[in-house]
Formats: sequence, C-alpha cells, structure tokens
Amino acid sequence: MSGALRTRRFFFYGTLQGGARTRMARWLEPRLGACARASLAGRLVAIPAGDGWFPALIPGRPGQRAWGTLCDVRLTVRDLARLDRYEGRDYRRATLPVLAQGGGRARAQAYVWRGALPARARPIASGDFLAWLAATGRRPFSTRRNGI
Repeated sequence: MSGALRTRRFFFYGTLQGGARTRMARWLEPRLGACARASLAGRLVAIPAGDGWFPALIPGRPGQRAWGTLCDVRLTVRDLARLDRYEGRDYRRATLPVLAQGGGRARAQAYVWRGALPARARPIASGDFLAWLAATGRRPFSTRRNGI
C-alpha cells in the first residue's frame, strides 16, 4: 500500500462484503478493522452483469431497509481511488446514516446508485443482497470491472 493509511467507515451491501467471496472482497479483507451487521434506510435492486449479479442501493426509502456490513476500513488514497474505479460511474460515494444491528448509530460512506435502473433489474424484497443470492441460487458479479 502506498501513501498514508486513513481509517474510514464504510457500509458495504454487495460484492464488497466478505460473504460475497469476490476478488474485490478478498482484496479489501486485510484492510478491514471492526465490522458489524447494519442497515440503512433504502432499498436494494439486483442487476445482472457478466457472470453474476450486483446490487444497486437507492437510499432514503422510508420503511425499507438495505442490509449489509458496517466496517472501519484502513485505506490509502490510492486504495480509495481503486474502490471508486471499481464501482464506476453508475455509483457515487455518499455519507449516509447507518444503524448497527445492536442499535448504535453511525455515519458511513456507501456507494449509491445514480443512474436509471436497467430493465432487467430485480427488486430485493429482503433488502439483503447476500441472502437474496443464497435464496435464488444466483452468484455475485465477480469478473473484472473498470480495469480492476
């Protein structure tokens, strides 16, 4: 890793979660500090691509929760740029209020969908991408994305 490390708080809800077992989740793993199950107000939509599926987060939907993992992540500026490049221009990184499973509140960065949803997108009623994958027998998107 090059450059100074800075700890940032992230909310991961898709292919960057350890349970997704993707190449990028494995890259991220040694950079993770404390992690806990958490949610935020919003909904998840699954999008097919390449060899699997990835989720889009649409935040701020009252009464709906998107579930994922709240983590302290040690990143250099170059690491953060790599995450941004991986997510691509369909997402923007935003700071959102997150509720940890134990009831604690935090603010964390998350990648928010910012474009029109493709026609083949599927709602994730449970708000939990990894549970949706397991229930449907689908796989997470794991091929190279944006040169990463």
